[in-house]
Amino acid sequence: MPFLIGPMSKKIRSEKHLTEHSEVLYHNPEIIALPLTTGAQEGKPLVQVGDHVKLGQMVGLRDDRFYVPFFSPVSGEVIGFEKRMSARLKPCDHVIIKNDFKDEPEYLENVIDENASKEEIIDFMKRIGLLGQGGAGFPAYIKYNTDKCECLIINAVECEPYLTADMLNIETHYDEFLLGVRMMFKASGAKECKIGIKKYHTEMIKKLNELFKDDEKINVCPVRDVYPMGWERTLVFELMKKRYGMLPIEAGAIVSNATSAITLAEAMMTKLPMHKRIVTVSGEQLNEPHNIICPLGTSIHDLLELCGGCKCENVNILMGGPMMGTCVTKDEVCINTITNGVTIYKHKEIEAMPCLRCGRCVEHCPSSLEPVSIKEAFKINDVDRLEHLHVMDCVECGMCTYICPSKIEVTEEVRRAKRFYGLRRKK
Repeated sequence: MPFLIGPMSKKIRSEKHLTEHSEVLYHNPEIIALPLTTGAQEGKPLVQVGDHVKLGQMVGLRDDRFYVPFFSPVSGEVIGFEKRMSARLKPCDHVIIKNDFKDEPEYLENVIDENASKEEIIDFMKRIGLLGQGGAGFPAYIKYNTDKCECLIINAVECEPYLTADMLNIETHYDEFLLGVRMMFKASGAKECKIGIKKYHTEMIKKLNELFKDDEKINVCPVRDVYPMGWERTLVFELMKKRYGMLPIEAGAIVSNATSAITLAEAMMTKLPMHKRIVTVSGEQLNEPHNIICPLGTSIHDLLELCGGCKCENVNILMGGPMMGTCVTKDEVCINTITNGVTIYKHKEIEAMPCLRCGRCVEHCPSSLEPVSIKEAFKINDVDRLEHLHVMDCVECGMCTYICPSKIEVTEEVRRAKRFYGLRRKK
């Protein structure tokens, strides 16, 4: 960590106007390709070609150090399995289901209610495969299985540019949000709960204050409109004035995304696991940006068609927002539980200039790292130097690239350095 640090955040253009007031579209495709992955590890299919599956039926399972079930988002017939590129840029197994449009359900067993105990809520989170839906995809039952939580933080900040899915989800599901937050608060065992939301959402803040007026220990906490306020490390410091090493629980905090709270409540109310989600599909190169509600396993191709296609052919497709999103090369990539957005922008060849040693990437790094020093250490394959620079603390927020006056792709270089360091340390 550098001795002197700057603001570690920055006000950036949000571009949320493209979708925050546009019509929410619905899509129910004929063919679903459900990815059996939540990140680095894959699940295994539990069905065979020719099987009839119901909406909400478990069709895959990851059961290694984490337990993560995968559920069919439609009813229909399993017509195959394919290795396709996933949002994590790794090929993984996809269950291909032909939708019969009947939505024949397979309801969850032992559904909890508001009287459930902490242990029962955590078990329910595990059984429905509840993941952090801000993009990280960490299994919720793991983080709640602790007695060290002092403060539950509900992350409703959504600081990534272009994305508006979380805000629209809350706006259209206030009752579910209320129930979900209350259940998560009980599961956390915390003394207080803080809902972080950007201060310019004045009408929503008024609504949430009214919604939680009878909950003395649940408070709505407006935060600054800067990036990356939605990153849990930044948010924990903003609301608790505490730093930590690896996990928020070290500071006595659990951080859960607002959409995760809504998903928990919906599973309780409908007796179905998460099978669809709202996705922001945006960017100046789209003819008609929208938020779209669709089944998991819907392809990017379908979503782009629903938005009227792109204005030009040479575009980049990001799974997520422009700061932390992952660039994919094919529009056959399908959304999964943690996909909150798809951003389209025109491909531009940018010629980088030599580093000016201005230090702006260090000043604005929310992890207090030295991105250019990491880049230089990677260039000469200096593993010990990378360790000394804490390369693995980088969350790939994109701030260093955004802030760089020389237009150097610093984030991508640090990302490569992380991969290199990880592989070398395994040997």
